[in-house]
Amino acid sequence: MSSVFSKVRRKIEYIHNKKATYDYAPQQGGWEKYGSPVFGDETTASVFDPFVVMIEDRYRLFVSERKNSGIICTDSTDGTEWEKWKVALEAGDKGSWEERVNRASVCKIDGKWLMWYTGQSRNNSAIGIATSDDGIRFTRMQQKPILVPSEPYEKGSVMNPCVLWDKDEKIFKMWYAAGEQFEPDVLCYAESKDGINWERYANNPILEKSNEKYDQCKVGGCDILKENDRYYMFYIGYQNVDTARVCMAESNDGIHNWVRSMDNPVISPEKKSWDADAVYKPTVVLNKQKNKLLMWYNGRKQNCERIGLAEYRIK
Repeated sequence: MSSVFSKVRRKIEYIHNKKATYDYAPQQGGWEKYGSPVFGDETTASVFDPFVVMIEDRYRLFVSERKNSGIICTDSTDGTEWEKWKVALEAGDKGSWEERVNRASVCKIDGKWLMWYTGQSRNNSAIGIATSDDGIRFTRMQQKPILVPSEPYEKGSVMNPCVLWDKDEKIFKMWYAAGEQFEPDVLCYAESKDGINWERYANNPILEKSNEKYDQCKVGGCDILKENDRYYMFYIGYQNVDTARVCMAESNDGIHNWVRSMDNPVISPEKKSWDADAVYKPTVVLNKQKNKLLMWYNGRKQNCERIGLAEYRIK
C-alpha cells in the first residue's frame, strides 16, 4: 500500500513541478538555438549527455544511448550533419558496476585518446577509464572504476566526468557531478597525474544549489572551457527535480569563487518544441576560426531524447 501512495505523491509532485517549465525564455544572453535536433533518430532511439571534441576542422560527438546502454560516436564538419555513428564503448557485463556506460569525457594526449565515462549499476554510479588509438573504438584500461562514491556529499553516485589536461601544470583536472542516482546534487573537483589515481579537492563540493530560482534545487553535469586563463562552466541547473536548464558560471582557477552568469539560464525548454520538457547536459566548443561558441545539449519531449545545438557569436 505504501508504494501506491508513494507513486501518487510522486505524480502530484511532478504535475506541480512542471508548472515551472516555462518560467524563462528558451534562449538568453546571445545564445541562439539551431531549431531542430541535430542528432538522434529511430536508429539510435533516445540519446543523451553529449560530449564534443574538435579535431582540426571536424567535430567528434560522443553520446550515450539508452537502447544498448553504451556510448556511440560520430563525426561532422559543421556540427549539424553527422556521419553514420559507430560504437565507442559497449556496456559492461550484467550485474557489474558498469552494466550501463554513459556520460563520457574524451581528450587526446600525445597521440593517445583517453575516455573517462560513467558506469552504472542498479543503485550506484562510478567513473571508469578507457583508451583508444583512433579515437573511435575504446578499450577499458582496467576492470575496476577509478572513482567511486565515498564521501557524504557523493551519496551513491559520482558521474558526468569532465576532464582537462593542464599542460603547464602537467596534471589532469576533473569536474564531476555527485549525489543522488536519479539526478546528482552537486559539482566536485579532483586532480590526477596519470588520469587513473585521483585526489579529491578537500573542500568539495565546488558548486551547489543557490538562492536563484533556476538552480534552487540542485546542480549537475557540467562542461568546462578554459580560455585566456579563465574557466567557464556550463552546467545543469535544476529549479526542481523535474525542471532542468543550461546555466553558466566562471572562475579564475576552476575551483573557487564561481560567479553565475547574469543571463542564466541561457538555454531553457521551449513550448511545443522537441525540447519542450527539459534541456540539460551541455558540451561546448570554441571555434576560433568562425569566432563562435557551439553548445550541444540534451533536449527532451516526454520520453524522447535528442541532441540539440545552440550558438553564440563572439563580438
